[in-house]
Amino acid sequence: MGHLVTSVAPLPLQGGGLGRFIDPFAQFLTDITNLEPVLLQLIAFGLLLGGVYALTALGLTMIFGVMDVINFAHGIFLVVGMYSVWLVSETAGISPFLGIPIAAAVLFALGVVVHILTVEPIIEAPQQNQLIATLGVLFIIQSAIEIVFTPDPQQVELSLGSVQVGDVFIPLGQFYALVIALGTMLAVRAFLNRTDLGRKIRGTADNRDGARYVGINVRRINYLTFGIGAALAGVAGGSIALFQRFDPFTGETYLINAFVIVILGGLGSFPGAFVGGLIVGMIQVFGGYYLPGTTAQVLIFLLFIGTLLVKPEGLFGGAEA
Repeated sequence: MGHLVTSVAPLPLQGGGLGRFIDPFAQFLTDITNLEPVLLQLIAFGLLLGGVYALTALGLTMIFGVMDVINFAHGIFLVVGMYSVWLVSETAGISPFLGIPIAAAVLFALGVVVHILTVEPIIEAPQQNQLIATLGVLFIIQSAIEIVFTPDPQQVELSLGSVQVGDVFIPLGQFYALVIALGTMLAVRAFLNRTDLGRKIRGTADNRDGARYVGINVRRINYLTFGIGAALAGVAGGSIALFQRFDPFTGETYLINAFVIVILGGLGSFPGAFVGGLIVGMIQVFGGYYLPGTTAQVLIFLLFIGTLLVKPEGLFGGAEA
């Protein structure tokens, strides 16, 4: 996630030992007291990053909320979305923005196939079987991408620049990604609440046995849900490709943070995914500026562990996808 964080140069470190960790907090409090302009810039970057994080977690929490499946392949689905946008842009000259819905369609089809071949046959098995199966899917797809496109980083050729609002610079690539993230989350919310298929998905999430009794085809709902979750990963990956270089392993960091967000917000909770994404985005950006090295990522892991210990159901609790 270095692109966003390093857009504001990290604070020079002072002293050694514990001072490396105490001084940044003192500097942070001083900046708040003095209302330093850099705080507004960091908040803007945190919102931009948090919105994209929320979108990366949305498909993961939807699949778990409906199917009780923790999908380790979600990170590589993001990467397939990135390569899909890059590929249509480079080979067919299609606008990367138009490539995002193409990536969503590709990922929906891939998600359905993966579900039918790997998840559906063991849907009633212990959850560790599903973890291993989706982890296997991750390695297979990752290796295939590495073989076909090499491990070298790729980048969508797109120069969008930035705008200045007061003292705050907003990179347009990240801004458009945030708009896409918010629009997609609202669209999914409306789909689940206002369409017959969406209500069937919610009914299945609430009570799978009850859904069968009232005639809902739960098996069909399962593969549609897995496909939609993968398509959301495609939208997220395509949006990230607008402003960041990527390679076959880029999805790993996003997958880890997506799990933290889903646990923090509450498994299966859409509002939880949004709020959790913003919290993790803020920690990543403020930590990247004030704290040394990878301390920000350590804080995110501590938040993850603390949530499991204190409020394991997450901030918003219970499934409501």
